[in-house]
Amino acid sequence: MEFKFWLSDNYGLIRQRRLPGALFRPEIWRDGAWETGSPYVLDAITGMGEDLWSCGEMAFPKSEAEAATYAAQHGIDLFSLNPEESAPR
Repeated sequence: MEFKFWLSDNYGLIRQRRLPGALFRPEIWRDGAWETGSPYVLDAITGMGEDLWSCGEMAFPKSEAEAATYAAQHGIDLFSLNPEESAPR
């Protein structure tokens, strides 16, 4: 499984999991676990700006090393499962 990471002023650390042929919805770290982000989180990572059809959210890409540093500072488990799932897909 491959992971991509972003950092947002509004959502903190965002991750998106990828498998060959499958792309998961972005997730945010809340209350000690990953949860599926809202459509606004998706807007943030895809670069939607302030216009009539988007929310104006922004997130900046982070390397895995940068995400790991941020995670260590904020008590985030980068690679834990989303609690809505029982096993990785």
